[in-house]
This record gives sequence, C-alpha cells and structure tokens, in this order.
Amino acid sequence: MGIVDDLMQLQARLAYERAQWEDAWQDCVNLAMPYASHRYDFGGGTVQSSLTGIAREPAAARRSKEIYDGEAVWASERLAGGVESTVSPRSQKWQDFVLDGPFSPDPTDVEEEWLDRLRDYNFGVRYDARCNFALANQKAIRSAVTLGTGVLYSEENLGRKGIDPVRVPFFYRFVPVIECYLGIDAYDDVDRCVRISEMTASGAAAYFGADNLSQKVRDAAKDLKRSQDTFTFIHAVIPRDEAGDYKAKRAGMAYASFWAEVETRHLIRDSGFFTFPYQVMWWDQVDNSPYGQSPIMSILGDVKMLQAMSKSALQAAQQMVKPPLATMAGMYNQRLNLNPGAVNPGYIDDAGRMKAQPIITNQNPSFAENLMELKRQGIRRSTYVDLFQTLVQNPNMTATEAIIRANEKGELLGPAGAKIEAAHSKCTEREIDIIQRKGAFDSGSPLAAPDDAVGRSVGVRSTGPLARLRRMQELQGVESVMQMAGMFAQYSPEAAADVMDRIDHDETLEIAREVRGAPRKMFRTDEEVAERRQARVQQQEQAASVQMMEQMAGAAGKATPAIQAALQANQVAAA
Repeated sequence: MGIVDDLMQLQARLAYERAQWEDAWQDCVNLAMPYASHRYDFGGGTVQSSLTGIAREPAAARRSKEIYDGEAVWASERLAGGVESTVSPRSQKWQDFVLDGPFSPDPTDVEEEWLDRLRDYNFGVRYDARCNFALANQKAIRSAVTLGTGVLYSEENLGRKGIDPVRVPFFYRFVPVIECYLGIDAYDDVDRCVRISEMTASGAAAYFGADNLSQKVRDAAKDLKRSQDTFTFIHAVIPRDEAGDYKAKRAGMAYASFWAEVETRHLIRDSGFFTFPYQVMWWDQVDNSPYGQSPIMSILGDVKMLQAMSKSALQAAQQMVKPPLATMAGMYNQRLNLNPGAVNPGYIDDAGRMKAQPIITNQNPSFAENLMELKRQGIRRSTYVDLFQTLVQNPNMTATEAIIRANEKGELLGPAGAKIEAAHSKCTEREIDIIQRKGAFDSGSPLAAPDDAVGRSVGVRSTGPLARLRRMQELQGVESVMQMAGMFAQYSPEAAADVMDRIDHDETLEIAREVRGAPRKMFRTDEEVAERRQARVQQQEQAASVQMMEQMAGAAGKATPAIQAALQANQVAAA
C-alpha cells in the first residue's frame, strides 16, 4: 500500500470523527451564511447548460429562497465585522514584537526601534494586496463566528509567478472548513490537516508544474477544450514522525507535506514545512476536538423558529391583501378578474348578493410580528450586536462611563477574541520564521538585529483594540488614583509634594499610552529625556546663580555709601 492510500485512509478516519459537525454547519450556512462555498451543500446545486458549460446558480441566491427572516444573517455579519474591527483592524498595527519571555529585561531604545521597524515591515507585507491576508482573514473570522471554526493557509513564496519572493515572502489563502479534516495533539493544538480540494487541469499544471502531474491531468491541461475540467486533489500535512518511509526525507522540517491526485492515486509532491501552515481560529473550541462551536449554533432553535414564524406571518399578510375566494356551486370553472376596475358579469344574483366572496379568518400579523421581534432581540443579544451598539445608542456618556462600557465589551468578547488572537500569533510566528530563513535578520539587511538582540527569540503580543479594551479597567484605576492624589494635594497642600513623590509619572504615561494605543514614537527615548532634564537642571542652576549674584550686587550697592562714610570718618579722626 502506497503513501497516497495511507493518506486516504487517514482522511476517512478524520471524516468519521468530523461527521457530527456537518449537519450543524449545513444549518448555520443555510440560515446565517448563505453565501458560503457551494461545497457546504455536499456536492449539490449544479446545473448543466449546453451553451455556457457548467452554470452554477450563486449559492446565496439559492439558499436565500428559504430564508424568510434575515436577522441571523445580519447578526452574524455584524458580529464578524465587529470582531475583525476589534481584533485585527486594517487601519491599525494590532500586534507588537517582544524579545524573549515576560521575565526578560526590558528592551533598550535601540531594540525597541528595531522591533518597531520589524513590525512595520511585517504589516506592510501582510497587507500587500498580493499577500491576500486581509481578504483571507476576513473570511476566516466570518467562518469562526458563524461555523465555530475558521482556517487560514499560509504559504512561503518560493517563486510564485509574477510575485517577487523578496517583496512578498509569504501569502495567504482562506480554506473553507468543509474542505479540511483536522486532527489535534495531546495539547488540543491542531497538528495535522487533510484537505480535499478541486482545481482545473490548467490551474493544477500552473501550481504543481505539468511534469509532476499524472498523464490524465497533463493531457487535459494541454487540451483547450478540457483545460477547465476539474480534478480532485488531496493535501496532507502531518507530523514528520508519522510520515513512514518519507520520515527521513527533509528531516529538518517538523511537518511532512503530500499533494496527490485522488482519482489516479498519483503522488504529485512530497515536501515539508518548518511550521504548521494551517492556522485554525475558533469561537469556542470543543474539548478534545479540532473544531469549535459558534454563537449561531447555540441559538439554532430560535433561528429556525423565527423562520417558521416569519413564513406564517407572511402567509397571513398575503391572505389579508389577497384573500382566497368562495364561490357558489357550479362557478368554479369561471375565472374572476381581480384587476382594479374590472367587470365580472354574472357574479351577482337576483337578490343582489355576490356569488363570490373573500374568505376572511381575522388574521392578525401584528401579533406574530411582536413575537418575532422578541426572537430577533434574543438573536441580537446572543451575537453581541447590542454590545457593539452601546456607544451609538448613548453618545453623550461621560468619559468614565465610556471606559466602563469599553471594559465590559472587552470582558465579554475576550474569551472568543483571545482564541482568534492566538491564531494570528501563530500566523505571525510562521511569518517571522519564513523571513528569518530568507536572511532578513542577517548582517547587512535593513532588518538586521542589533548586537544585543542577536540570538534572542522574537515573540508576539496582541495590541489591537480588543487587547486594549481588556486593559480599560487598568486605565480606570490609574485615573481614579490620580484623582484621589489630586484631592489629597488640594485639601492638604503641605502634603502635596509627599503625595506626588509616590507617583512615577513616566510609568503612568507609559501605561496610558499602551492602553490607549498611542504610537511609541510620540515619546522621546530615555537618553533624550535624561539630556533634556539635565539641561533643565543646569538652566535652573544657572538662573539661581545669576539671581544670587544680582542679589549680592544689590546688597553691595546699598552698603557702599555707608562704607565710604566710615572711611571718611576714619580719615578725619586720623588727621
């Protein structure tokens, strides 16, 4: 049995473990994310056309036909946008680099400048359009919010056509979780992924190289009529120790990688990765599982009930606007003309009674609408929509109230946001590994590390809005203590100096800068601050010295007439 057959068996085992999630994903997609990949329909939804080839109706257009109330779709979109804006906003640098662990000494100003330069470079590459991080990250967060699990695939640029590997050393791709069969290690970290995907023959030839493909796919890629035929491929990334006969190959890479054709069982490529390339983000990871739950899953019952209620309310409203008709016996073959101003002869009997009348059952859609609104409110609360509207609904709140609300938002979103931040940290660690192996930190490089930082590990720290929101209580404490210190100074002026001596103003400003997210560049370096303070002390000493000299000169000027009078008196006495 070859390696491809072994990988297919691994995929089958992981698929069996994943099966319990697929029904929930299907419901979440149908009710809250209709624009998701058609693969979530498990192979359905294609229409053949002799004129245009394969014509697939847009998934959102097809699924939305069964959505009678869009509250869940809107709420999940709002939550995804809110999470992205608080965890990884495109307009900010939401991560910082640090040296070594939390107990290492504080970096010097030179090291901090290098870490800032490295961060600026990393974000510049990450948000390059050719890197595709922004779009892939947005889709992954949306998947994590709605389906509980989002997957990002990061690949080292080893010569991708048209992209300079120096300017764009890595690029990203969003992978629908339906394509991934994941496995975890003893620490609940994802350490293996078997991915089943489709490519056209021409796309596979461009990605893998035509010579590496089977004869069947290679022939299709060369044929203009068949170049867009799709083929199924498997990509497996597993720990190197489990690679069997391929374990010794590329032993320095922690993970083995295999690409193969599913139909022909042809092994296309065997290689490896130094770091795991599939970064998984969860809303709430399930214990002993590589998959996570989402807030939409927790309210699927309410969402389905809302759909049923909305459908019934629409039917009731339609019956009120266009009610069914009752006619006399023998008139069912005659068709009423219900257009405005139309004449229907023969529909009034000799007594003046209508032979056809609407069937009214006293429908009251407003009652159903009130019940549906309660369900909508529950969905909004479960997806934290009201949390993001706090400041909008009360724009006149005080600064203290705003800090308290912000801290509340950070505490509520913190657990889920921390898991997404952890996935981003793994992305960054992989990026650093890639550029380091490309020589970014070597001597002579613009990113060359300072001498004191050579050999020290570079870590990642989240500094986005959510990380700052979690520290708002810290800032609130700082402001409260400063106010209390001001009160002591006001009511006890003799103790004001003693009170203020207890406060380290430099550290207080540093805490406020970090929590507020202000750039480090707004502060001068420690050396510059020391020089300015020394110069100020010297100026004060010089001013005091000049003042003393002026006072002495003034005193001497006043004493001169008396001294002269005494001298004259002495001279007269001597004569």
